[in-house]
Amino acid sequence: MGPDRNQILRALWLPARTVALGILAGVLRWRDPKLIEARILALSPRDQAAVVLAVLGGLFLVSLLFAQAGAVGMLGFLLLVIVLIG
Repeated sequence: MGPDRNQILRALWLPARTVALGILAGVLRWRDPKLIEARILALSPRDQAAVVLAVLGGLFLVSLLFAQAGAVGMLGFLLLVIVLIG
């Protein structure tokens, strides 16, 4: 029998949180990334999940918006992500 749902979600949680913190640190450049991480970690697990889902959901919606412009739009989206994470 394969891994159950909780194991899969636990395995995905750390990379998802890392990406969300990277995006937030890119948007909030004037704040220290360690401070952003500390504030997110201070939240309850449910609130942390809400923040991560909101950031990743927003990233998904922005990718759909850029995809409307075709290949050039997707290249623009990838450039935007590189600049934010950079």
